[in-house]
Amino acid sequence: MEKALTKAGLIKPPRLNEGDLVAFVSPSGPLRRKDRESLEASLELLKSWGLEPVSRKMARASLPFLAATDEERFLQMKWALTSPEIRAVFAVRGGYGTVRILPSLEPSWLRGDPKILMGFSDFTAVLLGLGLRAKVVGIHGPTLVSMGRGMVHQSDTSFLRELLMENRIPGPLEGEPWRGGVGEGPLIGGCLSLVTALLGTRFFPDLRGAILFLEDVNEPLYRVDRMLQQLRLSGVLEMISGLALGYFPEGPSFKRHLKELVLDATVDGIPIVAKLPFGHGERNLALPVGCWARCDGRNGVLEIVEEPFA
Repeated sequence: MEKALTKAGLIKPPRLNEGDLVAFVSPSGPLRRKDRESLEASLELLKSWGLEPVSRKMARASLPFLAATDEERFLQMKWALTSPEIRAVFAVRGGYGTVRILPSLEPSWLRGDPKILMGFSDFTAVLLGLGLRAKVVGIHGPTLVSMGRGMVHQSDTSFLRELLMENRIPGPLEGEPWRGGVGEGPLIGGCLSLVTALLGTRFFPDLRGAILFLEDVNEPLYRVDRMLQQLRLSGVLEMISGLALGYFPEGPSFKRHLKELVLDATVDGIPIVAKLPFGHGERNLALPVGCWARCDGRNGVLEIVEEPFA
């Protein structure tokens, strides 16, 4: 059967239907006591959509910042990616740990049976280092803990169901214009610290002509600048068609200096839209990674122009 492709040649996984099994996985940090109620709330929400969430138990790791040992987390991800009855893989929470198991995850598992990958924060490494290497569209969207804790706006949760189950893309996302111009290309990015962590490895995506989207949390201004300069020095910020910025730490001083740092790191002519509703803030609108998008820096708008699912 011929697979549906995006304009950039990525495979579109099938949208979800009622009765589909969806795996919830923990390739990063451990589930904290305060997270359990949030996770249960999200699982109930998925069930109300007609989905059947399933998981594979793991033994805890000795390292306190990991959900389980590398081997256990790898086996859980392999189970989710290779089980034909599972149609989507949702991250439970972020934290840290995906880069430790990324080399063991085979793109052929996903390419042979395309299914939806969804998460953000530390899961950025999976979306870019596994999903894009497999040439399969993924979803940069809320983790189950953040969704259940109410960190995601209710309207964004409603949209998420429409996206996953009805293949409905959002209208233009309105932000703040930082540099004029209009650029088009595949939408690629995620958490700034994870994007830069992959730089120089075989897991870093091809960003030529892409609309790069970035966000982050709990990073002081000088570290944000260091990461932007790392991207600049590598030549990445010269090859993109546009830059879309989501959540970054609030505060007038941070915002004012962030704009200065972003404009300094990027070249003239690349449109920039900031303060878009995605990332670690109150709003985390789901973005299809690899789908074609238009970045309008004159009007402060990011527009997704193609559906992510078959």
